[in-house]
Amino acid sequence: MDQDVILYSRKRMELSGVEEVESFTDAEIVLLTSLGRVVVEGSSLKIESFSTERGALVILGDFDGFSYENPADDGRRHGFFGRIFH
Repeated sequence: MDQDVILYSRKRMELSGVEEVESFTDAEIVLLTSLGRVVVEGSSLKIESFSTERGALVILGDFDGFSYENPADDGRRHGFFGRIFH
């Protein structure tokens, strides 16, 4: 399954390819996607909608970071958005 991530003005994020929401708080959302575990960081984060059939997720809030986790990284977070926002 492919995965797309669309970020609108750091306030709205739309993701496809989401298989499961592993955990969420208003500061961090951890997702299992078709391309691996994704961590979204920010403040006032809220899941607006999640379609398990389509794998589509919409998150609202103030985004600070987005990264893919690799289990071999021992918890260190990397990724394009992670480098931009940190």
